[in-house]
Amino acid sequence: MAGLSAYAQMTLPQAMIRKDFDNLAASLGELAQIIDLLDVMPWLKATHGIMNRQFQGSRLGSGTFSRANQPIPTISSTGDFIEEPVKLYEGESQIDERILQGVDDPLAVRDSEDGLNMEGAFQDWAYNLLYGNDGLAPDNFYSMSMRRAALTGYAPYVFSGGAASNVSDAWLMELSPNTLHLSYPANSGTPGFHNEDRGRQRVTSPTGTGQNYAWCRLYQIWAGIVLRNNRALMRYTNIATSGAANTFSITDFVRYGKNQLQNFGRNAFLFVNRTIKGQIEAQAYRDTANGALTVQAIEGYGPVTFVAGIPLRMHEGIPNNLTALA
Repeated sequence: MAGLSAYAQMTLPQAMIRKDFDNLAASLGELAQIIDLLDVMPWLKATHGIMNRQFQGSRLGSGTFSRANQPIPTISSTGDFIEEPVKLYEGESQIDERILQGVDDPLAVRDSEDGLNMEGAFQDWAYNLLYGNDGLAPDNFYSMSMRRAALTGYAPYVFSGGAASNVSDAWLMELSPNTLHLSYPANSGTPGFHNEDRGRQRVTSPTGTGQNYAWCRLYQIWAGIVLRNNRALMRYTNIATSGAANTFSITDFVRYGKNQLQNFGRNAFLFVNRTIKGQIEAQAYRDTANGALTVQAIEGYGPVTFVAGIPLRMHEGIPNNLTALA
């Protein structure tokens, strides 16, 4: 599997081996098809630039029984404003024009760099959306895992598969403007991942002093996590990624996950990595007597496994080697 890194410059030997790259549009199209989170997540404009502020009820009003010739009871509710910052993830690819002058097909070399950078940037962003830590890096997310950080003190929003090592997560999200969504600044352009070709620019040289000319492409994702209802985000953690014990349990998922959601799974999606997805789909194809698992063909997407009526989607940013929650 390819690794992720940052702040590295392309070299001429690396450019030379990319001369046969072709069809950037097809590569990016395939990438877009596997970005399930961007496909289903609602994106709403932030209310105050790079800050989203929304009202959330904290106490609901209730009346009382009454009868004629008695005063009408007064009822009231209380609430608070929740404020969520919108975070910017970005990077710029800079290829020295002298490198492109030294290869047979400069367009193929640049296309290959764009495709690789887009995939790597999304995978890193996708990981930090779930596991970033704004305490360690203030510009990072107050992520999903920080909102669901332990088995105790976060009930009923976190439940365990029981494994102690080599574990992964399954994230159950009920997505809507009133439950969980992402926000973006109104003037930031298209919601979600986007890139912009900024052409030939004079940039600071990566080595030595001075400047040089480079062909530049900017990658950006503006996103703020807006959790308006705590029951919209469930973490099924400590799932064993190997062996036969403590793997994904359909029973636990239905009892402690689906039925704890605010709307019992309407507009909900289950996000897992390739390993856990394989576990669940193996059960779906093998255990035809299990009514909780079904496989349906979705137009333009292919076969999709449904767990108790909730579609299973893949998220590259969920590792297989998480530290087990205690």
